[in-house]
Amino acid sequence: MASLRRLLMGSVFIGAVASGQAVFAQQDAAAAKDVAQDGTASEAAGYGVGEIVVTARRRAESLQNTPVAVSAITSAVLEEKGATNIAAVAQSVPSLTFNTTAGNSGASNAAVVFIRGIGQDDFFPTIDPGVGIYLDGVYVSRTLGGVLDTVDLEQVEVLRGPQGTLFGKNTIGGAVQITTKKPGPDLQGSLEATTGRFSRADVKASVNLPLSDTLFTRFSIASLNRNGYITILAKNPVTGAVSRSDAPRLGDISTMAGRAALRWKASPDLTVDLAADYTRKREQSSGSTLLATQPVIPGLGFNPADPASINNYIFANANTVGGFHNLIVAGAQDCNPVFGGNPLDQNNPACFNNQYVTGNPYTTFYEPNASRSDLDVWGLTGVVDWEAMPGLGVKSITAYRNTKSFFMRDDGTPFQLIELQTDQTAKQFSEELQFSGKAFDDRLTWLLGLFYLNEKVDFDNPACFSFVCTGVSTRLETNSYAAFAQGSYAVGPATNITLGARYTNEKKTSDPNNVFIDIGFGLGPLAIGNPNANPATIINTPVAVKFDNVSPMASIDHRWSRNVMTYASYSKGVKGGGFQQRVIVPRILQPTFGPEKLTAYEVGAKTDFFDRRLRVNVAAFQSDYKDLQVTTFPGGANSIEPVQVNGGKARIRGVEVEATAHPIEPLTANFGLSYLDTEYLKIAPGAVIPANARLPFTPKWSLSGGLAYRFEIGSAGDLTLRGDWNYRTETFLSADNTPILRQPGYHMVNVLATFETASKAVRVTGGITNLTDKAVLMSGFADLQGSSLADGTYGRPREWYLSIRYSY
Repeated sequence: MASLRRLLMGSVFIGAVASGQAVFAQQDAAAAKDVAQDGTASEAAGYGVGEIVVTARRRAESLQNTPVAVSAITSAVLEEKGATNIAAVAQSVPSLTFNTTAGNSGASNAAVVFIRGIGQDDFFPTIDPGVGIYLDGVYVSRTLGGVLDTVDLEQVEVLRGPQGTLFGKNTIGGAVQITTKKPGPDLQGSLEATTGRFSRADVKASVNLPLSDTLFTRFSIASLNRNGYITILAKNPVTGAVSRSDAPRLGDISTMAGRAALRWKASPDLTVDLAADYTRKREQSSGSTLLATQPVIPGLGFNPADPASINNYIFANANTVGGFHNLIVAGAQDCNPVFGGNPLDQNNPACFNNQYVTGNPYTTFYEPNASRSDLDVWGLTGVVDWEAMPGLGVKSITAYRNTKSFFMRDDGTPFQLIELQTDQTAKQFSEELQFSGKAFDDRLTWLLGLFYLNEKVDFDNPACFSFVCTGVSTRLETNSYAAFAQGSYAVGPATNITLGARYTNEKKTSDPNNVFIDIGFGLGPLAIGNPNANPATIINTPVAVKFDNVSPMASIDHRWSRNVMTYASYSKGVKGGGFQQRVIVPRILQPTFGPEKLTAYEVGAKTDFFDRRLRVNVAAFQSDYKDLQVTTFPGGANSIEPVQVNGGKARIRGVEVEATAHPIEPLTANFGLSYLDTEYLKIAPGAVIPANARLPFTPKWSLSGGLAYRFEIGSAGDLTLRGDWNYRTETFLSADNTPILRQPGYHMVNVLATFETASKAVRVTGGITNLTDKAVLMSGFADLQGSSLADGTYGRPREWYLSIRYSY
């Protein structure tokens, strides 16, 4: 009942907002100059909030006519902010978290995306992402390589809530839809160069080249380069003196990206688009710094002078990473109590303890030889759009993508406590066929779709713990089939009812080859594959998971006036099951887990008033989340092997507000707000999630605001000053809400100034990101019980940049 009351209160709140907007709209009716039913304004309206066209429902329509929660950010806004990848959209989109690296990975391009509390922070391919990323309608299946660069982008749209009745590949939490610029009939191009802190050197170029009246091409290329911002430290093994290493700093950017597109207007009713893209990255690891260590398991009363205490320490700590190092690896260096050593001695560089916690977010004792993050991504896309007859359209989207990534991560100490490598090759082919049209005197707008995805992944993840290594590899294959349909029917001149459904049939297979390799004393991790090693296979039996699912949706929207529209919707979503890949204890079969399911309820309002000088869009929602894929420890607190199971149930409630104001011609202001109340209703026995935990990567409050003012400088051009602010309350970066991986509430401020000539040919932009130099923890890993350490990666510090762009 409490849940129902809260949802009804949200409905009443939005209804009140809508009613108030309707009153304002009526008051402004005399001033509104020729505002069309679809919300577009005539030129006579002068200045006002500009119209935004989105394709959230797979057709071009006004944002204010779209009865779903969607945000749109143009490429111009991203470029002005100095963004190099699409993760920057999170600064202004409510309920969105978008980070570029996953904890425990070392990868510089591993998308961690959460919308309304739903997402995935694990980079392993055995687990599907909770938020889908789509490039020109093509689903990007893996998080590795999902942080796409802002090269020749047209627009980024963020859709919140389950998506399936209009998308080829469904997604449970939401979608990030990227649209690139398409070739056109005009000869035009641009060249842009950017410099800045950390020796930034970016160059972007694009050209639109028509070959005939019906054949157009477009080419773009970018080189993005920036030094790292995390310094590697070195400690003298004899004196303990700390100095800066000569190794390259971590967290650098070194990217080459290109895109070629061809558009053929075969006839007025038939358009063919072909595109090829390629991205190459050769970077250092994303970089992490040690946050905490646990060289001695607490509660043992360790006392170097007490033999009983020493025996307890040895017995309890021998199977922990830190304890093993101090007992065995560094024993001869007097870190072993048996030899009179003290593992807590911070003056002995050979001992693993807090002496390697720097306390500085941008320094680390990372092993330089374990720093590498390579990525190669290329894709081919073919889109055929045919207006077969009046009221019937046919569209085919055929795509192939190939992603190869290799990266490493270190434990942040000079020792070989934990060193991981990941070598992954993912190949995907997808085909989507859409039929769309109108019927019943255009009162019905409908779409039917068929979808097929085949993905093959070769995944190798060897891990070394001191001189003991495990080989974790698998071959994965996914075959996903789907049929989806959605139709909107105008039951009256201002009211539409939309119904949709999706059927998904999916099968995944895993052919693992997980082995435990006892290398032996003194050989080191590079002895993997050494003939003297003693491998013991853990799992090598293929296993499969499959499911069938039907996900419905329904919504109703009503336009109360030309400037006010409200809607209510109901939808279901599902995320496929997967495999437990981090296996340590010998097993006959690889553990599996089933799908997650989400039921979402939403009410919202899209409003414009004061002659479109103010736009306010509001949404309130509740999501019932069940069969969560959570991590458990079947052996209890001392278990060394986590297992993924479907053992969680949660409820998410929230409100989102987006507002844009254009009160006078030179001034534009925007504001965003989201409130998320998350609660676990059920936790599986043995799960690492405490009963009162909040969902990870989900701040309760997120607020953003921006102001831009344009000055006319005679006939020379315009100068625009802009400031953007973003605030987020405390955020936990792990499901267990460990305080070590807690980012307290913080403010982020970016400022910029742009001068553009009157001809629009030249634009000069200078700006500062993270003006207050706030260190923000973006991702991390904490396992004090077994791995004996916790580490984290921080976002980039304050940076200045200067960009010059020439367009013709």
